[in-house]
Amino acid sequence: MIFIDGLSPVFPDNKVYQDEIKDLGRKLFSSKINFQRMEKVYDNSGVKTRYLSENLSWYINEHNWSERNFLFKKKSLSLLKKSITETFEKTNTSPEKIGGIVFVNSTGLSTPSIDAEIFNLFNFKNEIVRLPIFGYGCAGGVLGLNRAVEIYKNLKKPILVCNVELCSLTFRPQIFNKENIVSSALFGDGSISYLIQGNGSCEILGAMEYTWKNSLELMGWGVEDDGLSVTFDKIIPEFIFKKLPQVLNSFPIDNLDGYILHSGGMKIIDAYKKIFKNNKTILESQEILSRFGNVSSVSVLLVLNQMIKKNYSGNFLMAALGPGFTAGLSNMRIIPHD
Repeated sequence: MIFIDGLSPVFPDNKVYQDEIKDLGRKLFSSKINFQRMEKVYDNSGVKTRYLSENLSWYINEHNWSERNFLFKKKSLSLLKKSITETFEKTNTSPEKIGGIVFVNSTGLSTPSIDAEIFNLFNFKNEIVRLPIFGYGCAGGVLGLNRAVEIYKNLKKPILVCNVELCSLTFRPQIFNKENIVSSALFGDGSISYLIQGNGSCEILGAMEYTWKNSLELMGWGVEDDGLSVTFDKIIPEFIFKKLPQVLNSFPIDNLDGYILHSGGMKIIDAYKKIFKNNKTILESQEILSRFGNVSSVSVLLVLNQMIKKNYSGNFLMAALGPGFTAGLSNMRIIPHD
């Protein structure tokens, strides 16, 4: 049997409220566009609070790619050191016992990759297997987990999985298109770490990955002189509503007790509600969106962590979607605790 154990989320210190972000948007965008028409983006996002890597004043100014990536590396390592330490403490595991590191991210670049930096922060063995994963976006929360399971099956040693997403560092205040404004209303920063091993609070029963043909334009990054520019199509919620059920038919789960779904935004959550008949567990994803915003690959794991803390139990479908356009699915059994 294979389990998730020791889920440990860590966030930056800068907690902000949506009204503060809306005021920032008004300051940046109102002289260039009819901002009153866009205010509903903030009001209808489903986000009330979130955590950002920098103080709000940082986001007013333009920044080059070198500065953004320097901050990405520095802040990522700070967050991950805390979350990994908590994971080891919760699971009573020492770094020497770890057989592999899976690092998942889509919001910054580093070579050597961040997992190599992590290797030097703890007393891991030199023979450890490393797998850096870039570009899965929101789906990386599930697909990173699935890759770790595959490595565990081969090594039979605990696998450390680390997700970090500093979405806010990609924000470009001089860009006035709708995608940039929507991203300012939606995305937050954070990290999470956990182990895949032979015991724990949540058993992994199965997995699936599905990529749709000719769907590259739905979501991703453009590469600009000053950094990465966000791309996401307004048809994504409709695409999910129409296409995801066909994939789910190929991944049946017996005696399903609920859903662990990526909190991508209210329109996506509304699509989930239509697909899954307003199942009450979708409210957990809605709560995570409200408290943390969309934290890309971290978000679906925050939903899982919350459901474990609330002592859910039974068989669940975990799902997240991201660039490709790709769906990551996992069947898991949450074990009740005292």
